[in-house]
Amino acid sequence: MAFLGITHPHSSGRYRSALAAAGVELAGAADDDGVALRAFCDEVGATARTTDDILADPDVDAVLVHSKSYRMAALGVAAIEAGKHLLVEKPGGADLADLRALAQAHAASDRVVRVGYNFHFSPAVEKTLAQLGAGAIGTVSLVRGHGACSRQEHLSAHLNQPADMSGGLWVIGCHTLHLVVELLGRPDAVRASVEKLAPLSTAASREDVASLTLLYPDKIATFDFTVHEECEWFESSEVTLYGTGGQLTMGILPGRVSLLRVDDDRTRAGWNEWSEGRFTTPWGGDESTFSELPQIGNRFFFDAEIKEFVAAIRGDEHDGGVPPSTALDVALVVAAALRSAEHDGIRVPLDELLQS
Repeated sequence: MAFLGITHPHSSGRYRSALAAAGVELAGAADDDGVALRAFCDEVGATARTTDDILADPDVDAVLVHSKSYRMAALGVAAIEAGKHLLVEKPGGADLADLRALAQAHAASDRVVRVGYNFHFSPAVEKTLAQLGAGAIGTVSLVRGHGACSRQEHLSAHLNQPADMSGGLWVIGCHTLHLVVELLGRPDAVRASVEKLAPLSTAASREDVASLTLLYPDKIATFDFTVHEECEWFESSEVTLYGTGGQLTMGILPGRVSLLRVDDDRTRAGWNEWSEGRFTTPWGGDESTFSELPQIGNRFFFDAEIKEFVAAIRGDEHDGGVPPSTALDVALVVAAALRSAEHDGIRVPLDELLQS
């Protein structure tokens, strides 16, 4: 495996996860920013190479892309066309066109391609899917998700790339929004309000808050997002599902599931709760010399993600990870939300965006 692009703050965490994975050899890293590349290589002990060298190397079976968003899809497509398996950091590109190109390249190849929505590998997601599959809360009619930025990261250049279709909503909000899409699938349409709040921020950053309504034939899901939280990263990120037989709330860090079940006679059966240990390693780690945001401290999801990626490449049993088609669905939701917000919250069908 080799790395293309290293300026994303997740790069060192995934490098260390790949380094620890059984049977994986790492074959260097490349980035157009020579200063950042040298700092990254010094940090993790990697060998500096060029992009062309890595893509042409027959001994490199897989590439991991950790560039800024606007370079992700181009590097990913180049890797697929060079015959490499690919794991590209989320969101996988700067905008809808990027995700469409990545999904099309994957569909035209026989390569294993994953987008790094690593919360897919949370035990809370696994437990939630098991409860929903067992009908624990009956028929779901309403879903509510919440996501947020932390520690003023909305002011960073990482969240204010000119090519990105939005700021925190796209680059950070996509983490939790992906969980809603993974649980429910692609919605038919979206209504949204995406706002800049003058008392809270300046032109140095993009949107401050957003409220999305995802419209399905048999349910509604809402997703709200703010860049103004000071929790540990993703501590407040949650998804709650409301059904005819109870409700279920899922949180990511620390992993937790709260399940309320109602008996057939409509009396309360009570709450069942599961959570990870209270001493969960924080998401944010050491300061970085190659990215303006901190490195990743908690590599649990990365370790599971790399394990699944390697299993898929080898043809061993695996759960499918997060393919570009799912990442495209997330991009469609965000693009629809931005269009809706521009037109005072109109209903935007996703098929219109997909076909445009």
